[in-house]
Amino acid sequence: MNNQHNKPERDEFQSPDGAEIALWRWPQSQARPTLHWAHATGYHGRLYHPLLDELATNFNVLAWDMRGHGASAGAANVSTFRGWETYYRDMAALLESLDEPVWLAGHSIGATTSIMAAARRPDKVLGLILAEPVIMDPGQGLKLWLAKLLRQSHRLSLAAGAARRRRVFDSHAAALDNYRGRGGFKAWPEAWLEAYVQHAFLPQGNQVRLACAPEWESTTFAHTEHNPWPGIRQLQCPVIALAAERGSTFSPAARKRLQTLLPSADVRVLEGTTHFLPMEQTKIVRDAILQLAWSGYREN
Repeated sequence: MNNQHNKPERDEFQSPDGAEIALWRWPQSQARPTLHWAHATGYHGRLYHPLLDELATNFNVLAWDMRGHGASAGAANVSTFRGWETYYRDMAALLESLDEPVWLAGHSIGATTSIMAAARRPDKVLGLILAEPVIMDPGQGLKLWLAKLLRQSHRLSLAAGAARRRRVFDSHAAALDNYRGRGGFKAWPEAWLEAYVQHAFLPQGNQVRLACAPEWESTTFAHTEHNPWPGIRQLQCPVIALAAERGSTFSPAARKRLQTLLPSADVRVLEGTTHFLPMEQTKIVRDAILQLAWSGYREN
């Protein structure tokens, strides 16, 4: 599909502390339901265009750049940061700014933030599609809570790794060459990698630098949600949750507990996938969103 035809336009909304958060709008039509996509830590909304361009024929697609990420990089403020609670408040403000209830979908922190926003504003959310949500079982959550309490969570591998991330490259092409086939990017199709690099950097003289500063990404990882269960208990909408087979942020024990609390939730493990399952299984994620939204749409 020609992504120029589907090029999203920039909009923004105001967060509770007055910061402007960028919101990307794909071409809109009154006849369609609205879907908001929330990206993972360190990324940005337009990374997901290989998925969102396809969904834009069925939905009015919105995708934010989370505070401190992408076009919202200027909203990063460590002095007012209250962990993931800051992102939850931002998304609740986004829902508040919209006229109609919407479908919420997201990846990793984006999925968890969507859960918490849906718990706070059930009147604004039609359903949730969660790709690799960060949902810790109580044992994992206790360990993380202790690490935070002892001010050691910045030493966790994801937080420490993000803090060391290279922030400046000579060009977008140099960044692309550096990432290709390495680390978490190993299984990414080229179109996804290009979408990431295209919008992940800001000009800095003759070079480019990461819009999401390594210290902001590291801080976000260090404040990972250790107890999403109060929010999960409050959910009233349909839920589909997709978990990776390997290295999932949604452990088997957490999946079992979620299924107990939300018996009608559709919880699936996607064979052969890692945490980057939207990139690895784009069509399965797309079909899950269509399935949930259209079944819900017929019921209304």
